[in-house]
Amino acid sequence: MSQFRFKRSFFSFLALLFIFTLLIPSFLFPGNSATIKGRVLDLYGQPIAGALVEIKELNLKVRSDEQGIFVLENLAPGKYKIIFSHPHFMPGLLTLDIKAGEGRWVEFGLKAKTPKLLTLREEVTVVAKADSVIDVSLPSHRTIIPQTVLSELGTANLAESVERSPGVAMVGKGGYSMVPSIRGVAEHRVLLLIDGARIVSERRIGASASFISLNNIDRIEINRGPYSVYYGSGAIGGIINVITKNPPDVQTWNGTLLAGYNTSRKEKTASFSLSGNLGGVGLLLAANGKKADDYSSPNGLVEQSRYSDWDFLIKLKQQTKNSEWFLTLLDYWGKDIGKPSPSAHLKPRWYPKERNTIINFGYTRKNILSLDQLSVGFYLFPSELETKKENLRNDLSVAKRALAKVEGTSFGFKIRAGKNVLDHHQLSFGLDYFGRRGLRDSQQTWKFDSAGQIISFTETTSLEKGSRDNLGFYIDDKIQFNSHFSLNLGARVDLIQTSNFIAGGQKTSRQDESFSAYLGSTIQITPRLSFLANIGRSFRFPTISELFYTGLTGRGTVFGNPDLQPEKSLNMEAGLRYLHPDFFISVYGFHNRIMDMIQKYPGEGEDYFYRNLAEGLISGIEGELAFWGIKDIELLLTFHHLVGREKETNAPLNYIPPDRLVGGVRYTPGRFWIEPRITWSAAKDDPGPLEIEINGFTLVDLVFGWKLNSHCNLIIIGQNLTDTVYRFSADEKGVDAPGRGAVVRFSYSF
Repeated sequence: MSQFRFKRSFFSFLALLFIFTLLIPSFLFPGNSATIKGRVLDLYGQPIAGALVEIKELNLKVRSDEQGIFVLENLAPGKYKIIFSHPHFMPGLLTLDIKAGEGRWVEFGLKAKTPKLLTLREEVTVVAKADSVIDVSLPSHRTIIPQTVLSELGTANLAESVERSPGVAMVGKGGYSMVPSIRGVAEHRVLLLIDGARIVSERRIGASASFISLNNIDRIEINRGPYSVYYGSGAIGGIINVITKNPPDVQTWNGTLLAGYNTSRKEKTASFSLSGNLGGVGLLLAANGKKADDYSSPNGLVEQSRYSDWDFLIKLKQQTKNSEWFLTLLDYWGKDIGKPSPSAHLKPRWYPKERNTIINFGYTRKNILSLDQLSVGFYLFPSELETKKENLRNDLSVAKRALAKVEGTSFGFKIRAGKNVLDHHQLSFGLDYFGRRGLRDSQQTWKFDSAGQIISFTETTSLEKGSRDNLGFYIDDKIQFNSHFSLNLGARVDLIQTSNFIAGGQKTSRQDESFSAYLGSTIQITPRLSFLANIGRSFRFPTISELFYTGLTGRGTVFGNPDLQPEKSLNMEAGLRYLHPDFFISVYGFHNRIMDMIQKYPGEGEDYFYRNLAEGLISGIEGELAFWGIKDIELLLTFHHLVGREKETNAPLNYIPPDRLVGGVRYTPGRFWIEPRITWSAAKDDPGPLEIEINGFTLVDLVFGWKLNSHCNLIIIGQNLTDTVYRFSADEKGVDAPGRGAVVRFSYSF
């Protein structure tokens, strides 16, 4: 009996041991299965949310979360082909041999479809947004330049970054403080927005875009056409809308360190950013700085082309299911920003100091007060600019020195609402106010004898407590008749008052008003072919400086004209866009008629005056061609052709750019890419009153990028490889652009 019990116990023990042995893998690797966890990243090491991760053999599909993380569970041992895909990225394939019970972590990088091409597709499938913070729409030509493209341009500021877009050119003598024009109009006719805040300046050429660091920008939207219905004065040519980077919406922290060097400008750049989320509130901190010396063109040194500046950005943002708010503080300092000119050797001009501060707040709420969306915003923008000029003798001693200071504060608020009505109407309306206060200038002039002693000193003021109040109301309706046809129509009324104190404490003021409207439509002719057209009436009130300022500028002495009349324009545009699975092509034609066009014209010496032209006419055509049908190869071509004349005299207008064709071919076989770029520009043989004839040119640039690992990126840009002599613009006091050089930028993300 005992022997039987022993055998039974022994066999029971063996049975339990056998069962336990079978269960061990179940505890450690349930079901003897394997698990694959990982993260989907772009080639810059940033997570990709919403990427589809699938194993087709098993019909198993998951999507990556906000951190790019995915999990594939309960996989039997074997060899699998995992497919990664996302609408904005090229698909990827990963083959893994999985063992029983194995837990595998992988990081897989997807190559983005060139952002330029993605934005071309967006232009076809979505309505153009003139303000991404508060959504407004108009069927017109739009170009988006995202941060991924900005980082590969090797440019120093915003104006240089948008300059090769169709219909866009740079205006000014050269150097760091040039401004962009759109479709041949500049000088306060192109509105610059930063997160919806209107940026203005008393510079005669218009608001400089150089003070916003490219490292702080998420994307730039170039909206062409008449946008006065949404923004009032100053949007005759269009809007350049800058959207700064946003902090993350989820609990994560990341940062970036960037360093760069430009050989032609001897420019040194450094940038640091840190972003994260604390208790549901996103936080972004960023600091940027750069310093450059006078650059050299193929013809020699270009004096007064140096610059240095730094800035600091803080941004808070919170987003919930039905609401969103943000708060931005940007503080910028510029120092010794040169104004190059052919006479800079004996008559140097520069900006010793530039200061800009933006405080911007916005709040959006969905489904409130029977509205689908209600948005409010407020911004404050104090600014200060110093301009210095010296007249030197042949021995470089100072004969005369002048210093002009202009300071003032801009501010504004806006309330905008939207409501869908009867399933076919998207009704929006808004009230906005723009104000400018405390505008003051002071001009000091010293004269010196040959021994350097002061022999005379004068001080004058032409702007004293200058102010402006602009109140506007607009209403807009988008009617979606069917899936093929939509119609936009809107109208706006503006009331404006401008004042200034003149000599003796006497106040002078004027009141103006304006009505603007537009009508636009989009017709989807076929699923791939669409037609758009719009007609709009826009306007521009003379600036405070154009009316009242007399004194020193970076160009010379300018005399204001208090009798200037507001400009009015009638803009017409039509375009065709075709989207194929392998390519995209678009062509746009436009005609802009500007009545009472304000034009600066030269007097004797370096004196300049303002007057109203009877009428200016600008017509043109622009377009884009993109092709991505060959693996790892993408092609982009853009072009424009413009003509601008004064109606009565047929005299050429200022700022009409010559014909231009820009092309690039990008080859991306893996973690590196190479992209040659060619820019061809025709000669400028019909200069305006402030311009001269310039020769045509062909530029060749080459971009090389390499993603060393998930944290480190290297970009090398060869600029003007043929060392071609050319000018940024046809300005009569313009200078040659930089010669051959290289830009090297290294970034580390964590």
